[in-house]
Amino acid sequence: MKKFLFSLVTLVVSLTSMATDYDQDKPFGFCTVSSRTDASKTYDITGGGCYTYPIPEGFTGKVSVLKSNGLDMKSTIQNAIKQNDVIIFDGSNGDFIVSSSISFERGNKTLIGINNARLCTKWYMTDEIKAALDEAGVPSMSTSSGGGTLPNGQYVKEQAEYYTRLIIINLTGDNNESYRKSGIFSLNKENVIIRNLTFVGPGSVDVGGYDLISATGAKHCWVDHCAFIDGMDGNFDITNSSDFFTVSWCTFSYTDRSYMHQNTNLIGSSDSETQGYLNTTFAFNWWGKGCKQRMPMARVGKVHMLNNYFSSTTASNGINPRINSEFLIDGNYFDTGMKKYYTDNDSKAVTWTANNFIAESRTLPASKGSTVTVPYDYSAAPYSEVPATVKENAGATLPYTKGGDDPGPITVKIYTVMFNGEDAQSTEGYFSFGDGSNKHNFNSKFTGKYNGVEYTQGLKMEGSTLIQFTNAGEATLKIVQSDWESADVPHGTPKSLKFDGQELDVSAATRPEDSEGVLLYTIEGVNAGTHQITRGSGESGVFFVEVSDATTSAIKAVASSATVTAVEYYSLDGRRLSEPQHGINIRVERMSNGQSTTKKVIR
Repeated sequence: MKKFLFSLVTLVVSLTSMATDYDQDKPFGFCTVSSRTDASKTYDITGGGCYTYPIPEGFTGKVSVLKSNGLDMKSTIQNAIKQNDVIIFDGSNGDFIVSSSISFERGNKTLIGINNARLCTKWYMTDEIKAALDEAGVPSMSTSSGGGTLPNGQYVKEQAEYYTRLIIINLTGDNNESYRKSGIFSLNKENVIIRNLTFVGPGSVDVGGYDLISATGAKHCWVDHCAFIDGMDGNFDITNSSDFFTVSWCTFSYTDRSYMHQNTNLIGSSDSETQGYLNTTFAFNWWGKGCKQRMPMARVGKVHMLNNYFSSTTASNGINPRINSEFLIDGNYFDTGMKKYYTDNDSKAVTWTANNFIAESRTLPASKGSTVTVPYDYSAAPYSEVPATVKENAGATLPYTKGGDDPGPITVKIYTVMFNGEDAQSTEGYFSFGDGSNKHNFNSKFTGKYNGVEYTQGLKMEGSTLIQFTNAGEATLKIVQSDWESADVPHGTPKSLKFDGQELDVSAATRPEDSEGVLLYTIEGVNAGTHQITRGSGESGVFFVEVSDATTSAIKAVASSATVTAVEYYSLDGRRLSEPQHGINIRVERMSNGQSTTKKVIR
């Protein structure tokens, strides 16, 4: 992972004499503290327990890997966030489509994108809508008065918004105006981390709609290495007493899909916002093509603008401190064409350090009020380094892919439970690989003994074998019987073979040309958890276990031998069931070692 060690420059506000290593896989700034003034009040922001990819070995939290099905994914994503600690958005199947903004029911979550994952709104502005708005003269209408009552009974005070909404209602037939909810996330919880995702909106339009991400009352959140494009009302707004945010290495832009209201980032929704909140760090971000205002605009909060890059040539206002806000502006670069880079509207205090560059002005704006400080150590990169560094690294640029040039090893430990005679003991096998490809295949080969005879291939299996996966996504598990000829190792196609208690049909066992054995059964879509393979009583044999399409670092060791001692079923709302119901049930397997596994099953 890339790191940038920036030398300490002379600061107007000197907070530390040590340089800071801005590790791009490490949170920093306001999300790591619990006070706007006291550096001793730190906060350990963890999200769902990890915030890097691949998932670290030994991580015990619940992980869900999602892929697009090409349809509306709102319910799927919302359920995954509710039920898991870490949610991986795998973009290898295309964009995730979201019909309306998704709320968080719980905090302590991490959302990570891999394989260029993009979350896109289902509704979007069309050329037909934009042409109708132009024909009506909407761009020249008032944005402060002259509105009216819509056919659905809603009163709109602004003329431009009124006619925009009226025209869209008439063109779409959507009298409920469901299109106005075209955002991605509504965030109101604590300890949330969102990384390496691209958010694509419907195009900005003045309808009082949703943002791509709207944080209202959320605390201690880190949004990092994300790209925000074409938010309807805003790209990413932080309001309503939200607090302790860091927004780092993100990009904000608009395309030709957008029409009006390219107002990208709002901090504080009104002049009456409760004071003491909205403390936010913006570091190493890029406000680029199409951005017109709010980069950011802030009320009330203390905002640290550190080493950000501004290149918008369409700006009518850039950084905009408003009533009761405090700004520390250090190491930022305003490039040629960014003429409207700053306006102060009755802020409480603003500190401009000498380490800022404005291409369109020979002098920096004047600081005002008391010197603004932040309660964490930092050092700014020289402004001259900002354009190249931010252009290269901001946005969803983290090298989080399935496989990759150096994915590291995947390791599996298979624990075999023997039942009969002298072999009533456990045999362990460890396997690892890291071939850099997106599809991984391996056979379980290790040294063992059977009746005192060593063998180096296959897995002796009597009774049950437990295999535990973490973050496997939708791995494929193949059970292959060895054809290694030895009189000392028993063979024979099993009469009974079960996977997680479900009987498998082995009557159609085949021998693929590229296999070293007889393929007994292929199980697709194996998810995280402990899974059990069971043979019939008294049957034995030597097997390969093959796993493919497993996410990097997807498999972890089973700590001890165990068998399933009880199976329970629950409804989705947590009620214990005497037997499975029709539809989706939660199946819980209680193990002899005290552990349990949980998965959804459909009856």
